[in-house]
Amino acid sequence: MRGKRIAALGTIGMVLGAGSLLAAPTGASASVIRPRSARCASAVDDTWPAWTDGRPANVDPKTAAGAYMWHDGTGWHLRVTHRTDARRVFSGTLVTTGRFAGVSSVRLEGHDSRTVSADHHTITFRFENHGAIDGLNFRTHCAPSISFSFTSDGNVLAASKVTIGRAGTNPATDPFTVSRG
Repeated sequence: MRGKRIAALGTIGMVLGAGSLLAAPTGASASVIRPRSARCASAVDDTWPAWTDGRPANVDPKTAAGAYMWHDGTGWHLRVTHRTDARRVFSGTLVTTGRFAGVSSVRLEGHDSRTVSADHHTITFRFENHGAIDGLNFRTHCAPSISFSFTSDGNVLAASKVTIGRAGTNPATDPFTVSRG
């Protein structure tokens, strides 16, 4: 009888031990999610739709006023310009749930500004343009989409004045969002 009790306790111990092992994968799967998130926070994932690729052909101060943007192997590029040397103020906001990284200015002058939020989810800019080119370059980390909104002299920039990628795509509206897929 004592042997049966020991065997029964051993079986119960094995079942409880197996229960602990069965519980471990639940904890392990939770830990699998954490490293993926940590990896995402530090890895560049700058792959965007093909229609955003390549510099638009008409990024030139002698062209019509507007915002020009594209993506390539070095990240995203945003430029604004207009035909005359009269002052024109372009401003905008870019927002992502991922992170913006490596944000740099292109040809900014004294009254131009750009700001990246402390959490790296938002870029804001204000460029006083006098007919040359002002802009930004940036990369993204773990960004499923980017929302863009632009103004010119305080008015929403017409979507037809926003040119994206080599093919010269215009968004349907401004503001607009570019998503990965």
